[in-house]
Amino acid sequence: MSDKITAEAPELSDVLYRRLAQHLQRSGLEVGDALPTEAELGRDLGAGRQRVREALSVLEAFGVVVSRQGARRVWRGFQASDLATRWIGFVDDPAAATRELLEVRHALETSLLPMVIPRISADDLARLRVLSEEMVERALRGESFAEQDQQFHRGLLAPLDNAFVDRFLESFWVVFAAAQDDDSVEEDPVIAAMHGRIIDAIEAGDTRRAVHELDAHFYGVRNRYPDIAFGASTELAV
Repeated sequence: MSDKITAEAPELSDVLYRRLAQHLQRSGLEVGDALPTEAELGRDLGAGRQRVREALSVLEAFGVVVSRQGARRVWRGFQASDLATRWIGFVDDPAAATRELLEVRHALETSLLPMVIPRISADDLARLRVLSEEMVERALRGESFAEQDQQFHRGLLAPLDNAFVDRFLESFWVVFAAAQDDDSVEEDPVIAAMHGRIIDAIEAGDTRRAVHELDAHFYGVRNRYPDIAFGASTELAV
């Protein structure tokens, strides 16, 4: 069945790039695949070659499409971390941006946790327990546990099977890393150990305590990254 799209009227490039992105996503391209030619895309979209080229340039700016010298463009797909990397480059105050994102993440995770707990499996909890213990061990050695922290929080919400939530968390860590000076970080085993208490509460079936421990963990982040502070508690009554 043809995926050809008929244009009824001329469109601006900022409209065409959205149609182009949708068309490429639906075409079954895998990451690394070469894109169809500009002529082929123009035929499918009912648009002139120049307008297709302009729309492709927009997708290249977002990192969705990669241009190669002397070769056809390559499909890279939508990577939340790429968008975050480009965005943070234009922010005047990365620390302020990180603080704002942390506030959103704090509210998001604590509000979603009660939905996660009924869906989380014993295997999920076992993986999270391993990560929590590894964080404590790394902190005691004075080593960064940022990677394990990211895996823990993304894994904690993974049972929701919500791509938007996972991509938001991925983006947060890109911005967070860009805003921090690794030399200024003091790894704290107490903060690392908070992850284990979240798992303890979930395993005990105590949703209220699990939310409380997650909420306390976010406030503990202020001790680990003193330049990032956030406001009133988001702890929810559950």
